[in-house]
Amino acid sequence: DRIERLAEQLGAEERQETREITATSTGIPWNAVWPCAVMVLLIYIYLGMGILTPDSMGYEPLEVDRRDPALVLAAVLYWVVMPIALVTLGFGATCEQGAPILAYITYGVCFSLHFLCIFWAMTGSLKRRLHDSTPKLIFMLGMAALEHFDMASDALFTGTSAACSDEITGLWLQSWHDVPGGGFMVPTLSKLGFSGVALMLFVTNAYVPQLLVVWAPFAPFAALSFVVMVVLWASFGWVIGLSAILVVYALVLCSPLGAMEMEELKDEALRSDEHMSIYLGAEVVEAKGPKEKRPLVIMGTKLVLENLLQLWLQSSYLSLSFDRMDNDARWQAMASIGVGLLVAGGKGIQISVILLTMMYEGGRDACRDACEDCQGLSLGMGIIGVFMILAGFGGLAWVLAKVVFIFRCDSHVWNLSTGCVSPEM
Repeated sequence: DRIERLAEQLGAEERQETREITATSTGIPWNAVWPCAVMVLLIYIYLGMGILTPDSMGYEPLEVDRRDPALVLAAVLYWVVMPIALVTLGFGATCEQGAPILAYITYGVCFSLHFLCIFWAMTGSLKRRLHDSTPKLIFMLGMAALEHFDMASDALFTGTSAACSDEITGLWLQSWHDVPGGGFMVPTLSKLGFSGVALMLFVTNAYVPQLLVVWAPFAPFAALSFVVMVVLWASFGWVIGLSAILVVYALVLCSPLGAMEMEELKDEALRSDEHMSIYLGAEVVEAKGPKEKRPLVIMGTKLVLENLLQLWLQSSYLSLSFDRMDNDARWQAMASIGVGLLVAGGKGIQISVILLTMMYEGGRDACRDACEDCQGLSLGMGIIGVFMILAGFGGLAWVLAKVVFIFRCDSHVWNLSTGCVSPEM
């Protein structure tokens, strides 16, 4: 009996400690908002200088004025206006009812303008390069609509998660204690809270790598660097965090890495109207060059870093907040998760087919012009690709299991290592 009472006392003290730790991580997660906002602003400046004033940075002019104005407008809406607007409006959500109606009106306007621009380009600059098959064209437009909604729902979720963050962060952190090796992450996660982690992972793993078209094998390392800078800000204050961000920013600009990244962005996203349409997620053109390389670009960013991480966060949020939501809020969350699963599954299959075909046809020939002995490089890229495919589909199965057990567990919370979490936790 004494042992049981002692165990209960220790558990109560641990939960109380968790609640005390998270007391400062309530409401809008400003210690995540500020570093993310600073990083995004600096990246916008970098892109503006590289695209609009290339001579000042030593880059080759992009000739952006030759791009279809409709696609340029669609890019601004998709990569700048919509994410900023939805993240901001998401902070007006309530835990019970979800996001405010103004957020959905804003998304409807962005969606309509986006596809008006796409359709305008399809009748003009893209007309000669459209898919010959009408069913395929319709399918790709449908996938583009799903991908657009997926990005919007991920952006909106970062704000709406703050509505219940006060109530769920303690239980969420406690679940990390039950994961083998997860306890050491609790102090860092507690400084951000659930909503701060959601915002950080969206900006650093989903938004920025795709905006910059970071090549997939390097995307996880770039995302990790962004995460470290946010954690430094949250853990040690804005002086150290801002200093770290500015130092990294200066190093990138003054090193060949800045020029290399700008060249990659130009080659993969901005070189032609066909490339821009694919950059916007509308794969409506028969563009052989970009379509061959796009799987390598989106494999680590769109599928693994955006879809899987966001699906994991959204399913965790739904399970932790299930009893606090009304039916409308639950349906909103389920719709976002459902679309995310569809997009991730579709992209995973597409990427698998293309990547395995490229490997089968001979990855060595693809890089023979770049190096004399590329067998090791081809093998390494193939291993990375297969690993990411397996990780992607494994992650999707994990998320699907979490969603299923929301309705089967009494607490609505399920972990891979522990099963259903006790509702008395």
